[in-house]
Amino acid sequence: MAAPDMTPNIRTSNRALYLRLLRYLQPHWKVFATAVFCMAATAATEPAFPAIMKYLLDNGFQTKDPTMVWLIPISIVCLFLIRSVFVFCTGYLMMWLSSRLVTDLRRDLFAKLIVLPSSYFEGQSAGKLISQLVYDVSNVTDAATNALISTVRESLTAIALIGYLLYLDWKLTLITLAIAPIIALTVSAFSKRMRSASHLSLNAMRLISHAIEETVSAQKVVKIFSGQKQQIQRFFDVSEQFRRAQMREAVPSSAVTPITHIAASFAIAVITYLALSQSTGQAGSSAGSFVSFITAMLLLIAPIKQLTSVSTTIQRGLAAAESVFSLLDTVPELDNGRTHISRLQGAIRFEAVSFKYAGTTRFALDNITLNIPAGQTIALVGGSGGGKSTIGSLIPRFYNISSGQILLDEINIDEISLVDLRENIALVSQDVVLFNDSIASNIAYGALSTRSFKNIEDAAKAANAFDFIQLLPQGFETHVGENGAKLSGGQRQRIAIARAILKDAPILILDEATSALDNDSERQVQAALSRLMQGRTTLVIAHRLSTIENADQIVVLHEGRIIEFGTHTELLSKSGYYANLIKLQI
Repeated sequence: MAAPDMTPNIRTSNRALYLRLLRYLQPHWKVFATAVFCMAATAATEPAFPAIMKYLLDNGFQTKDPTMVWLIPISIVCLFLIRSVFVFCTGYLMMWLSSRLVTDLRRDLFAKLIVLPSSYFEGQSAGKLISQLVYDVSNVTDAATNALISTVRESLTAIALIGYLLYLDWKLTLITLAIAPIIALTVSAFSKRMRSASHLSLNAMRLISHAIEETVSAQKVVKIFSGQKQQIQRFFDVSEQFRRAQMREAVPSSAVTPITHIAASFAIAVITYLALSQSTGQAGSSAGSFVSFITAMLLLIAPIKQLTSVSTTIQRGLAAAESVFSLLDTVPELDNGRTHISRLQGAIRFEAVSFKYAGTTRFALDNITLNIPAGQTIALVGGSGGGKSTIGSLIPRFYNISSGQILLDEINIDEISLVDLRENIALVSQDVVLFNDSIASNIAYGALSTRSFKNIEDAAKAANAFDFIQLLPQGFETHVGENGAKLSGGQRQRIAIARAILKDAPILILDEATSALDNDSERQVQAALSRLMQGRTTLVIAHRLSTIENADQIVVLHEGRIIEFGTHTELLSKSGYYANLIKLQI
């Protein structure tokens, strides 16, 4: 049984992609309509020059009318002046549309990126996402603007010239149009190959972006382990992939134009033969008519060539559109919460909670039941992979649990709106994130930007960050560099702690919050955190067990299960897993 023909589906898909892309032009339809008018006006002037040539040849470059002596030269100048004005307006308006489309698409992509779930980013490299926002969007807009302008302008020009050719001699015009099926079949045959090659180019560009991003972020590791040759070779390999993909695009793209010229040469040859043998009709009645016909037909080759070469841009744009729209269609974080809460008390309860990460078979948390009264400090300890950070990630709903339920003040967290839920939680992670902005802006980040400078200073003092900030050249206005590159690890950590202190949330999650501090700074920050923890529910995730001795309760996790629970003294007296961890650290 023969395989079903998938071509109609592909065409439908292409049409749907292009129509969806053109919807981004709808808000700017007036600008687009003006550009189309300018294109139509430019096309309408195209047959004027062959008509002038016909008049001059038919009259042997002589005229009995003295006004024509100056009228024809002035007409030629005016013709090209008018064309130039319309061409300029078309180019400017379409560039405006192109830049507007790029901006709108990138805004939509970035807005979608912000609301995607944490699980999405686990399977994506930063390089790929950067490539989608930069490289793919550029290709998409080329298809929506540059390709569109070529298609509309050259189509109108071709229609105007064909109309003039029909006026001169409809028989010869039909012979000229006989090349159209050949060109159409050529473009159709190469389109599928160009689309496939475009997909390879896009994938290769994402690999290039990833290689650059990875090398820049890991430049210290590359240097200390002498990995320069390895990174260079990796970049050369992905660059070679991109080059080969471009060459696969170049074959069909470069072949279309010569095939068009060859087909056109046959049409010109046939018309010349008919004219010389005097077996043609109206166009052969005068030398001016024949030269005018040939001139118009030669002018027709240019728009036909443009219409065939635009297929490459369209196919590349459609391949990029698939990538862009796949990101735009990604399901954002689910937020079915309808309960709005201004400030929680902070009581947390886990009821038979199980969770496993996407693509894994082992449960990161297995049937966890845990009750944390409001205002208490709970420490989560255990070996790596025990589930400590996972618990800290489930409370703000960075991930959705597999089974069971988590209650905050006896309300299921799924019923609380994400904005209100996260407004009640402050987080300081072991992976400190600072933005390339001033220290003050990093402390008063996001919703905290309305806080007064006095509040920012107080938070910095409480986090033991005020003294070193004052020593910086611009104090709180000092820019920290890429992810705080201008600060030490301990300084970055204290800025992040100051941010959490400023938020003043009823629930505080400290995931290795003091891991980058020296002993003296750690003692001072611990004192500040102790004051901050009063009256707040605090989850302290720590490997350094000396930081959690004063916790109200200590939960010991191993392979996703709670194996011990109690105070520091109680757990030491049991001589179990926790007591063994203490001995190992001592």
